[in-house]
Amino acid sequence: MAQITLSETPSADWKRLFYETQQAPSPDFPPRAVDISGHLLRFRTDAASVEAKTAWIDRWIERANQKEAAMGGRLDEERRRRREEHQREQQELASMNARWEKL
Repeated sequence: MAQITLSETPSADWKRLFYETQQAPSPDFPPRAVDISGHLLRFRTDAASVEAKTAWIDRWIERANQKEAAMGGRLDEERRRRREEHQREQQELASMNARWEKL
């Protein structure tokens, strides 16, 4: 087992990009063979294939970073929309609770 430490814990969107947007991955080492937990990438390997697998992972990280940067505006807008929707729901719940308290 080997692991690579990332500089930060990736977002759910980045993880999805890491797993789903790779082009022509090795049949012996698909992206799903890598477990992402917190800021660690873990994968099974032997000493002879560590360098090759690390090179694949470096390419996948770069591709996920590029895709995330390209999607940046859309992702930020989606996060803002979800945050506003959540705030509206909280306000509606508070309003309903206030009405029920008076009964």
